[in-house]
Amino acid sequence: MRVMHERARPTPLPTRRPSALAIAIGCSCAAIATAATAEADETPLTFASQVNFFFPEQYFPTMFRARDIDGDGRVDLAVAGRDTEDRLFILKGGVGATFTVMQTLVAEGFTDWLEFADIDADGLADLVTAWRGDVPRLVFHRGLGDGTFAPAETLVGIEPSATSAPGMGRDPQGIAVGDFDGDGDVDVAVSQYAGFCVDVFTNNGRIDGAQRFERTSRVRLGTFLGGLSLPRMVVAGDVDGDGDLDLVANQLGGGRWALLRNEGGRFVRAIEHRVPLVDGNRPAITSIQLVDLDGDGDLDVALPALLNVGEQKVVAFMNDGTGRFVERVVAVGAPLGYAFSIICADLDRDGDMDAVTGQALPGGVAVMRRVNAAGFELEVDFAPSSGQLTRHLDAIDVDGDCDLDLIGIDGIGRSLFVRRNTTPQQTGCDGVAGGPPRASDANGASNARPAKGAAVPVYVDATETTSDEPARLAPVVADFNDDGVADSCDIAIWLLSLARPPRGDAHVSTPAPAIPAARAQESTR
Repeated sequence: MRVMHERARPTPLPTRRPSALAIAIGCSCAAIATAATAEADETPLTFASQVNFFFPEQYFPTMFRARDIDGDGRVDLAVAGRDTEDRLFILKGGVGATFTVMQTLVAEGFTDWLEFADIDADGLADLVTAWRGDVPRLVFHRGLGDGTFAPAETLVGIEPSATSAPGMGRDPQGIAVGDFDGDGDVDVAVSQYAGFCVDVFTNNGRIDGAQRFERTSRVRLGTFLGGLSLPRMVVAGDVDGDGDLDLVANQLGGGRWALLRNEGGRFVRAIEHRVPLVDGNRPAITSIQLVDLDGDGDLDVALPALLNVGEQKVVAFMNDGTGRFVERVVAVGAPLGYAFSIICADLDRDGDMDAVTGQALPGGVAVMRRVNAAGFELEVDFAPSSGQLTRHLDAIDVDGDCDLDLIGIDGIGRSLFVRRNTTPQQTGCDGVAGGPPRASDANGASNARPAKGAAVPVYVDATETTSDEPARLAPVVADFNDDGVADSCDIAIWLLSLARPPRGDAHVSTPAPAIPAARAQESTR
């Protein structure tokens, strides 16, 4: 294991944290840390002020996918969420990185993940998602070709009895799409959070007027390592270089991730990888990305390492090209909060991968510039605090100036945020990026909640008011993953449960656990 560019531990979190509503209004005016001096030939990564778009009362967004849905040349978004009114939002991208509601679809349950894919092979992008709740289902919304989607059609129903065909498990969370069996159509993999497994459903085409899927693989995770694995995300990619799509999945409950090799269109077993200890602590792994970090043409694994004390980390597992990960690198991460989400991308077009993590308690992002192309060495350039839980991140050119901007989800604050990239790009943008800031960036107007009656990008409940009294962390210890100790993994499980409608809703099946005492005590120093 190589430990790269370690930093001193930051000041502990303050006693109080802002409430979700206060954060949603206040946004990101206070940057906790800006960069150390860049390398001699490097320019620090810079981003404009955060612009927030707010969702309706009781709608807690979980993630999104970006695509030009209506063919107008701008980025549109499909946003999954947990909602008491059974909604799923399609947002239309506008001029200047703005969004308005283009369509509201019906989702009969919480939707934690969605993907675009041509499920019915008609040449149009469809929308695939899984409904959680008492009657879980894998469904798709047929793309109609005009930027809208049809009502949901069920691909896989609830787990049936032992005498019928295998169906959907009871707690689907992550989704990955791809042609796993090599027959030319799109199959679907689903991580079953409370089922501790990954299911793969094969597309059998349209039969008797309906799209037919069947479960062909179920792989249990964390079987021999103790505790509950609780897989959150599943991602598809050719990890071992044999020409077919493999799967990787992160496990909230075990501080590890798993590789599921594709063996002739079937997935049989999981190869478990534990992250290195950091100062004697085992990090939790809340997200996972497949990305070529070292430029050698194969897919490596990037992970945010959530630690219950001190500075957070970014962990990279380097692929030798055959699906073996013999090199593990621990790099610097955010100085405050808990690392929850991650996206690695070339944010300055210098030919290597930079990294951004989304934080929790406090929320926000940590933007880290790659300073050594030969190794995975990072420098924190920008770490503003905003919101409470940056649950999902992506790097997308949302304003059409050829560089990659940041779009994220604050699950607790019920908002989606955009940060425009203002870094001078080293190649390919002809001076477009890094130009003069917009007026809203200079005066902060874009960060304010619109006044009552004003036009808003996304629905806003204008009757809401702010509170000056922040909420306090609850000093209650709990072993949520049943491994005999309360640690970083339990904090990760607790954080995942936070962004949802209040307890008592029909879709809510389990109560939100309380924060473990170790971190709560640190936050009151």
